[in-house]
Amino acid sequence: MTGFTEFDPESGDIQRHRSLVRHDRQRLDESYPYYHYAQVANQESGHIRVQPSSTGVNPQLEDMEPLRSPDNRMSEIDEESDGAPLMDMHPATDDLKGGREVYGLNDEMENNNEKIGHQPFKANHVHLPPTRKQQQVKQAAVKEAKHDIYFWKVYCYVITFWAPAPLLNLFGIRGKDRQFAWREKMGLISCILYIGAFVAYLTFGFTQTVCYNNKVKIRNNEVAPEYLIINGRAYDLSRSTHPAAAGVPDSSNVLYPPVNAGGMDASFLFQNVNGNCKGLITPRDNTTIPHDGDDLAWYMPCRLFNQDGSSEVNSSFVYYDGWACHTSDEARQTYYGLTQPNDVYFTWDDIKNSSRNLIVYSGNVLDLDLINWILRDEVHYPKFFDELRDDPTYRGIDVSVVLNNAEQRKMGRCLTEIVKVGTIDSDTIGCIASQVVLIVSLVFILSVVVVKFLFACYYRWWLSRKQGATEIDNKSMAKRNIEIDKWVDEDANPAVLAKTVPPKARANYSEKTTNRQSVFKRFNDPTRLSRSELSQYFDSPEAMSKHFKYTTMATQKALLGRRQKRSGANRSARNSTLYLNDHFDSSTDLLTQGQNPSRPGSTYFGAGFDMSDEYVTGLPADLISPMVVPQPPVEYQPFGYPLAHTINLVTCYSEDEAGLRTTLDSIATTDYPNSHKLILVVCDGIIKGSGNDQTTPEIALGMMDNFVVEPEDVQPYSYVAVASGAKRHNMAKIYGGFYKYDDATVPPEKQQRVPIVTVVKCGTPAEATTPKPGNRGKRDSQIILMNFLQKVMFDERMTEMEYSLLLTIWQLTGLMAEMYEITLMVDADTKVYPDSLTHMCAEMIKDPEIMGLCGETKISNKNASWVTLIQVFEYYISHHQAKAFESVFGGVTCLPGCFCMYRIKAPKGHDGYWVPILANPDIVERYSDNVLNTLHRKNLLLLGEDRYLSSLMLRTFPKRKQVFVSKAACKTIVPDEFKVLLSQRRRWINSTVHNLMELVLVNDLCGTFCFSMQFVVFIELVGTLVLPAAICFTIYVIIIAIVSKPTPILSLVLLGVIFGLPGLLIVITVSSLKYIIYFFIYLFALPIWNFVLPAYAYWKFDDFSWGETRVVQGGDKGDHSNADGQFDGNDIVMKRWREFERMRRHSEQQQRGESGLLQVPMAAWDPSTNTESSG
Repeated sequence: MTGFTEFDPESGDIQRHRSLVRHDRQRLDESYPYYHYAQVANQESGHIRVQPSSTGVNPQLEDMEPLRSPDNRMSEIDEESDGAPLMDMHPATDDLKGGREVYGLNDEMENNNEKIGHQPFKANHVHLPPTRKQQQVKQAAVKEAKHDIYFWKVYCYVITFWAPAPLLNLFGIRGKDRQFAWREKMGLISCILYIGAFVAYLTFGFTQTVCYNNKVKIRNNEVAPEYLIINGRAYDLSRSTHPAAAGVPDSSNVLYPPVNAGGMDASFLFQNVNGNCKGLITPRDNTTIPHDGDDLAWYMPCRLFNQDGSSEVNSSFVYYDGWACHTSDEARQTYYGLTQPNDVYFTWDDIKNSSRNLIVYSGNVLDLDLINWILRDEVHYPKFFDELRDDPTYRGIDVSVVLNNAEQRKMGRCLTEIVKVGTIDSDTIGCIASQVVLIVSLVFILSVVVVKFLFACYYRWWLSRKQGATEIDNKSMAKRNIEIDKWVDEDANPAVLAKTVPPKARANYSEKTTNRQSVFKRFNDPTRLSRSELSQYFDSPEAMSKHFKYTTMATQKALLGRRQKRSGANRSARNSTLYLNDHFDSSTDLLTQGQNPSRPGSTYFGAGFDMSDEYVTGLPADLISPMVVPQPPVEYQPFGYPLAHTINLVTCYSEDEAGLRTTLDSIATTDYPNSHKLILVVCDGIIKGSGNDQTTPEIALGMMDNFVVEPEDVQPYSYVAVASGAKRHNMAKIYGGFYKYDDATVPPEKQQRVPIVTVVKCGTPAEATTPKPGNRGKRDSQIILMNFLQKVMFDERMTEMEYSLLLTIWQLTGLMAEMYEITLMVDADTKVYPDSLTHMCAEMIKDPEIMGLCGETKISNKNASWVTLIQVFEYYISHHQAKAFESVFGGVTCLPGCFCMYRIKAPKGHDGYWVPILANPDIVERYSDNVLNTLHRKNLLLLGEDRYLSSLMLRTFPKRKQVFVSKAACKTIVPDEFKVLLSQRRRWINSTVHNLMELVLVNDLCGTFCFSMQFVVFIELVGTLVLPAAICFTIYVIIIAIVSKPTPILSLVLLGVIFGLPGLLIVITVSSLKYIIYFFIYLFALPIWNFVLPAYAYWKFDDFSWGETRVVQGGDKGDHSNADGQFDGNDIVMKRWREFERMRRHSEQQQRGESGLLQVPMAAWDPSTNTESSG
């Protein structure tokens, strides 16, 4: 439209003003959740296809526009093509020579004069100079971030003004970074103290502050003999003496004989005269009462009467007129000097007592029968007094509103002065407010606890049994739980419950003929296998279905292939064996391909293949190992759902052989088909664990055989590590082979042939003599996989190490890495239940919205020591209450790194698009952040990387789900020494606090206000911070309830519900009552859980080491944030994988001295044709 406005001078300048701009159309900056994804997608848009925005308007990408040149923009797409998110956008050329490879996804043209060689590492994003608008946006964002950091920094320095740098140096806290970390720690501790003080004030001090009327009240008819009642107040006169008077001995106590006034009402002895009653009660002409005008000395006889109102009227004086009336100034001053009176109160039941004539006026209780005591022969008083006394309609009610005119209100005030016997039982506004706050707090806390309990029960009885591969009833679920507990307690080998493997799928099976032609003939077309032949590779060969209820990479290609077959499309050389799309190549192509004219649909390299050709579309089939596990037909659904390829990531550090062996045995023998699982072991450095004879990599390599490359021939390759300084450059070796079992632990008939890749981070030559060469931490081990998956999916430049990993996976499986959709993350000391992987994959495949899940982690060494005993119930409740509750809403905030699963990518619609999840650039970039300049970021990324990954997933994809699958179980060894537990929980608690700080800022979690996951996260954060204070308050309340009165009933009820519901949850949900014993052990250990461990963790906020958790020989306990040296990336080669493949082929050709002719067999597996059509 703007192209024609210049011809219409009246059109004006059309601009968009404010408002109707949806959030997905806003401009992107680094705080935007999908900032990095937009950058990468925009940068690679020259050869990948990105689904248009559902709004019809793509995001504003001004900041990213310079990332690509004009000739790199999207080309026109055929409307008939079924696009994948990442696919080749280059148009097919007609002038390709016969046999030359076509130009596919991830391909990149090279200039003819560009030589094959190394390219130094450089950033993926090559920016042109930013525009002024871009500079303003970035400067504003940086300014805001600096303002927040500056405020916190100033606060930390202010709160630690008393500790200058020289003093910290004196106490061993040296270095600017360490000192500021210490100051940040003190700042955080001060915030925790603020919150604790607020909670303490709300619990104990708020009532004392707002309920200022703290006098003790005594109920009418319950006033003890030590008190004397005067005008509605009870005075403690038990230690008083009275001067000598008529009938009263000197220094005697009037409460006792001879007067016996204890517990009686002496209001007539201290009458309020000449106040509000002046002018209403006047002397008669013949009165004998001393008076001065209308001022009278008394109105009633000065006598005592019973507090229950039972005394008869007696108008006589004992010794003389005015006796005991206390009219002298001295007597009055003594009376006014009495302190600490207690109000006498009446309840409404007392007021409505038919035996007395009581009313309420302005909160005061008036006894109208006392009007009868007025000396009517001596004084005049209003007739209204008698009318009020004799009218039964006023009895027992509040007449404050009835006496509504000025004269009546004056008479009401007069009656208050002369016949008041107490006050109504009521509280002040402050007291009412404090009670409301107390009740609201009680209801709120109870609601949270009860709701969590109810939803945990709902999960156990309704949701959990429906999860996984098959739905079962509660009885079967209980039986299954008993079997798992038995498996845990008996310390059985993981392979005991494993299934027997079909003969040709076993680890020890080998073909009689092992030449390459026989191998590829066997794997070329599994649909040609008969049922009997198929049963030799897979269980349940009859479990076939051509109806795909759920989407996987394989089923999607199969459906597209069927559509293509029905349409009769003539597939060209560019679309012969494609996984995602029927028009464009994909990096998931199994083999390099060309069209064999003698057999449509087959692929080969034709004679005369020119190695100098710049086109490479895949990897050659002759590299595939003869031991490769064949792929079943795509219709094969042994568990009722199509299978998805899964990477099982095992991160190692200092484990011994027994621990690593048990973990790998448990994964390898899971009943999930070995054709769809790959084990990836990452050894974090050349580490020798305490008590080990071999290093961890040596132990891992000892569990492999049938290597695709002999171990001694494997070369180290460089990659960019998650570290600072010179340590950013690291090197790793990639070993590929098949898992080598120990017949003593797994019988041969249960040994599946499982491909395994071991990545050994060996470090650069410069660090070969250091204590832990190559060690970069667990997060770096995870990033190796995540970064690799992102680069494969987006076809970004990768390092030699990543290309080596891609090639090794191909050699072991015959699959490109892009085929893998799910990754299971397991620690090397974890043992997985045999069907856990099946149930976890089932949840992922059945619900594409699930991006992460975890199973239940159980303790295998329960009875090792008292330290392990106190952890049993804590583990149980953290899963079956906390995670079960969060799972109902799809917002599990912590997926334990020892046993969890993440989705690599998710299908989007039915057009072949896939959304990167774990491989999303926003996840990878933020998780691999090596700028750790604050205590908060160090706690996130150095101590709690597993939990931070869960938080990062929720923050980036708040509308997707993270769930708990109780059918999946594993067991692990927990610390059995208190010092190790202390070190472990220090990391976990600090990680929890800082991750909750991140999640509480995510506004898009499910729910709203108090009924949202964000609010639940906030409650968990506050609850975690006040744990030490809360346990102190708990102990205080229990002690007070024992030693003092009145008993704090509400507080005890609250404690009973909080601590009792978890115990009730055991009775309702658990299959073994022995957990009740663990529950009481946990209760006795509450001071450790809620005080010792959190307090220690908070004091160690600035300790970023793993402490006693992992002990190695000759190692230290430092972290990976130290930036020693300068990072030099010149030795790190970054190329697309096809460039590396051209280099590899060129090198092989030179070594063979061949002319460039190469014969390669056809594809191993094409799901578009790999369907069950025979047998």
